[in-house]
Parts: sequence; structure tokens; C-alpha cells
Amino acid sequence: MPILHRCQDPPFCLQIELTEGCNLRCSFCGINGVRNEQRRYKFMSVTTAKHVTHLLRDSRWLPRIEFAMHGEPSLHSSMLEILRLFRRQLPGRIHLMMTSNGIGFLRDLGLIDQALQYLNVLGLEEYAGIPTVPRILDLYCGEFKPIFYPDCKQANPHRRRKQGEHELVIIRDISRATSGTHATLNNHCGCGAPPNDNAVGRRCAKPFRELSIRWNGNVAICCNDWRGYYKVGNVLGQTLKEIWQGPALRAARRKLYYGLRDFGPCQGCDALSYRPGLLPDKKGQANLPKPTEEDLGVIEEALSGSPYTAPVWRPWELSSAGTQ
Repeated sequence: MPILHRCQDPPFCLQIELTEGCNLRCSFCGINGVRNEQRRYKFMSVTTAKHVTHLLRDSRWLPRIEFAMHGEPSLHSSMLEILRLFRRQLPGRIHLMMTSNGIGFLRDLGLIDQALQYLNVLGLEEYAGIPTVPRILDLYCGEFKPIFYPDCKQANPHRRRKQGEHELVIIRDISRATSGTHATLNNHCGCGAPPNDNAVGRRCAKPFRELSIRWNGNVAICCNDWRGYYKVGNVLGQTLKEIWQGPALRAARRKLYYGLRDFGPCQGCDALSYRPGLLPDKKGQANLPKPTEEDLGVIEEALSGSPYTAPVWRPWELSSAGTQ
């Protein structure tokens, strides 16, 4: 009989949002639910980034760290300084990757080799009709030979590289991909596309495997909660372990372990997880109790108040009662 799981294993992935805001407005992206056509950006400070490295070092976790989330990281003026901080403050065996549309690197191609001093993987995403990455490929003549994913399966940007291994990966257009880890689009909790019932009753592994830190230290339930409706903490006032093992994520896990996507941003979210049977621990040998009335109260509290980022209402929301 499976044992009762009381303490959640450390996350596989830690996402770091260097920039909130993007130069693009891809039709499938949740950026449209938090930004209009104005090019407005918010940037993680070097001080906050340094604080995160200290917290991570103290936690003794060894996650994959991905610089991405809700904006274009290469637009951050202190990008290299922050990458250097993470590489020098943390154990060398921690995998560092960045996912970018390439705009900042096109403006200065020298940044590619400089960033790859610290990153294990720099993943540049191709988008149909947008010439940024093709232009980079035409002009770049630096140290690293680009490899293409999913053309080359081993190029998977999320695969952990060995210490000292550095790769420039070109990620094929996510809206056209038919294989690989980037081949499945989801509705970003209703910010990228209308909510639906496609994932009702199915587990979600996000809050079991991933912790996402926003530009100002705020942490929501997952990266798909673009607006930050489900608020779980802030790293400037709490440790990573306090947030990860805290009541807000614990209550959400008990819901999602049983496929109960009936609260907050999870309601209508169609994101599907890889191998959700291996929850809540890494081997699927434990279980979680069903959510209690106390858990429901915690969830209600986490959803109270304003979201972290002000909404820009999508057409399907404007036509719904209560969002006019």
C-alpha cells in the first residue's frame, strides 16, 4: 500500500523571469492576457537575482534552471551579469538554460558566445513569419555550431548537459511542431486561448515539479498562471523551502493529484503533464490525501486579492458575464 507523502520532493525545474513583457505578440501566447500592444517591460533587479542564488544555494537543491517565463530575457540590460551570478554562485553541475526569441542577440551577436560562457543551453525559438532567428543564423559566425530541435532529438534544450557542455539550440516553430517537448501548445490558463474542459479529471504535475519566480520575487502556482491569480509567496520574504512546502502549494497539489481542476487558474486550463502517474514523489510510490476543508480555505485565501499582473481581457473574456 502506498505510503502517505508528507514532504514534497525538490522541484526538477526552477524558472527565473528576467523580463516580464515581450517584443512579440504571438497569437497563441499568454502575453496577450497581460500586455496590450504597448511595449512595457518589468525587469528583475540584479539584487533580487543575487538573493535567489543565495536561497538556492542554501536549499541545496539541484534543479534545472530556465531563464524564460512571461517575457523576453535577452531584453534585460543586465542579462550577462545575472547569468554570471548564477553560474558562479551555484554548483557547476546545475544546468542553466535560456529560452529566447533572439531579439536581444540579433542586436548584438557577440552576446551569444558571452551568454554561453555561463549557460549550458541557449535555445532560440523560430517563429513562422518572424525573421529574427533566420537572420541570426545568417550572420552568426561565433564559436558554437547551431543544432536544431526536434530534428536532432539529443538537442532537447531541457535535457541536462554535463558540466562544461554548452550548446546553441534552434527550436523549431512551436506552433508548427509535431514532435518534441515544444510540440504541444496549451491555453495558458485562458490567457492564450479560451478555457476548455479537455484536461478535466487529469492530474497536473506543474506544482509538483516546477517553481517559477517572477521578476519581483513573486511566486504563483505555475508558469501558466500568467496573471498570477493563485499567489503562493515571495522569495524576498521567504525561503524557497518555505514556499515549496507551504500550505498554498500543498493544498493545490492535493487538488491536482486527484485531477480536480476546479479552482482559480486551473479551471479551464488544458495543460497536460509528462508522466503524471509518477506523483507525488519521483517514483509514484506514495499518495496524497484528498483535499480537506482546511485546504479549500487555503486555496480561497491564495486566490483572494488582485492578481500579480493586471489582466488585459481577451475576446472570450469580454463576452463573459462579470468581466465587462
